[in-house]
Amino acid sequence: MIEALFRLHRTAVGVSRRLSWVAVCVLLLVSLVVTVDVTLRWLLDSPVHGLEDLTALAILVAVIACFPAGFALNTNITVRFVGRALGRRGHGMLETFGHLVTLAFALALAWQLGIYAGDLGNRTTFILQIGIQPAWYATMAFAALAAAMQGLVFLCHLIAWATGREPPGDGGGHVL
Repeated sequence: MIEALFRLHRTAVGVSRRLSWVAVCVLLLVSLVVTVDVTLRWLLDSPVHGLEDLTALAILVAVIACFPAGFALNTNITVRFVGRALGRRGHGMLETFGHLVTLAFALALAWQLGIYAGDLGNRTTFILQIGIQPAWYATMAFAALAAAMQGLVFLCHLIAWATGREPPGDGGGHVL
């Protein structure tokens, strides 16, 4: 059972890494398009009409799509000097508690994004009049995926702490 959970964690790490790769590529594409827009404004005094609408939605979804990998790879900011002073068991307990608090935050974020997305109704972007609700629902879905990932991380750390085992790693470094 424990090994299956740890294997699931390793698989989830791989999937979240691939997802973050796609998100980072979208962000790079947005930066390239914005660079082209700035160049056109400078050379031809002609911006790409409505680009702000598209880039805002793309950045919104791409940034939150990186959250599952951030949780899976345990890249959140932590202060560990207190835990280290408490020894291995105390350190594991504080790490597990930190993952629980992070899970609570991730769940609250997904919940509030869902409420916000639902309240948007037929709102559109300013220039192109594109509906923004689908982008916010996608954002909520990625936040829910991040919360599920954090739930898996918390469960793995809880079981590792309770059994005296090492929690699963990130699968070989923090390189995306």
